[in-house]
Amino acid sequence: MKKNVKFNFNIFSLVFIFLLAVASSCQKNKKISDELDENVFSVKFKIKDFESIVSPLQKANGTRKLVSSKASVNSKEETLFKWDFDLGNADPIIAFNPLPVIDYNNGKVDYGFTAGWPTTGKSISFRGVESILFKLPVQQIELLSNLSLDVNSSGTGPRALLIDYSTDKGSNFSKLSDTIHYPLDLTSTGISKLPISQSLNAIPVMGKEAVWIRIRLYSGKRPPGSIYNPTSSTFKLDNVLITGVVNDTALQNKLYYHIYNASGNELVKQGGISAAETFAVDLPLGTYYLSVLTKNSNSPIVFANSTNRNGFYISNSFMEKEAEIYAVRDTFEVKQSIERTLLLKRLYSEVKVEFTDIVDLSHIDSIRIQQKHPGFYYYPFSNSSNSQLDATFLKIEPNFTENNKSFFFNQFMGFHDTNKTIKYELTVYEKGSVIRSFELKSEVKNNMQVLFKGLLLEEINPGQGFIIRKNEKWDGNVDVDF
Repeated sequence: MKKNVKFNFNIFSLVFIFLLAVASSCQKNKKISDELDENVFSVKFKIKDFESIVSPLQKANGTRKLVSSKASVNSKEETLFKWDFDLGNADPIIAFNPLPVIDYNNGKVDYGFTAGWPTTGKSISFRGVESILFKLPVQQIELLSNLSLDVNSSGTGPRALLIDYSTDKGSNFSKLSDTIHYPLDLTSTGISKLPISQSLNAIPVMGKEAVWIRIRLYSGKRPPGSIYNPTSSTFKLDNVLITGVVNDTALQNKLYYHIYNASGNELVKQGGISAAETFAVDLPLGTYYLSVLTKNSNSPIVFANSTNRNGFYISNSFMEKEAEIYAVRDTFEVKQSIERTLLLKRLYSEVKVEFTDIVDLSHIDSIRIQQKHPGFYYYPFSNSSNSQLDATFLKIEPNFTENNKSFFFNQFMGFHDTNKTIKYELTVYEKGSVIRSFELKSEVKNNMQVLFKGLLLEEINPGQGFIIRKNEKWDGNVDVDF
């Protein structure tokens, strides 16, 4: 009987100690939560001159119609996500929504980069890979259309793959493809690759926050003498392109913000929000750097390296001759709830070409314009530069009349304190044949208007050059007679 009493007492003691521990834990958790709430503050941002800057951007193609304007987004398939890996990282060069993630084997990101396709570029490489995940944020996306990519493996690597997807962050997967086998004659060296194209129409994307696309790797059908080594072999992929259709208001009505911790330079907040005069975020005590951008275009802003402040930059294709991009940077300290006023500035300049010919120019079919200067990049928080060329070109179908012998386009510039060289090669076509090629050149920076003015048909007055004028209605303006 004494043993039972002692045993019951010991049980009671243990239960009592456990309840004390739980109570103590609850008190500690409550205190931590209270302190967290006390040290998180609302930071409100107000866009200065919102009605004159951002509101016009919400109108389709702005208030001025440029040549060959695009169809509305809801009727056209767009590039949503694109990777080429040429900078040796896994950041996309196009991302409709930030921030898509690539990982493998349940969260690993220690991938490498090797020669891709073309071999002058890079591809992403995985060792001992079983599965690869593309984790896509899909807010405002109405349809995922297609996935295309190039793949290959080392001699002992996988030679078959299967593509499936998840809309619940990996809890369940549904099959997209049957098993895709490498051709037996596909070698593992040089320029050899297996192009893959997979429809994504089966993915129910509407109303979802994220879609995970998974590539699973298998031994597959192997050439004679080829032995699969799942632990040390490598698999690489390149030129990943995901297309789809987005909500017709998603692109032109958004502000994109990135907030970085000043002490560690890491990204702490980001988002794409409907354009409004004010928006707010909650932040704990600290000092922060902010980047805000807005873009009027039927294509998304290209964010790169956005997880680290010093490497973060954006670019924009020269083909987007109508794109209007505004941005602002800010530094602020959070000690209490505060309000910040932001003034967006142009990251582009307007280039106008006006011909002074007195003769009829309606027979001109088109004018092809190619940049002869390096592409421009915007680094909000560093002095970094990028010498990559943009090989795309504009095709202008001018429809010249007696009263209108001009056209214009927007040149993305980024922010610059000093003038930068812009140089273009213009090739003029009549009835499908080239009748003239010439170059135009000037020195400008962002937020300027440039006018090149001169004769299109040089045989009328050979040797006359274009006149350049710089318009001071913006920050500056350049006129060039030719």
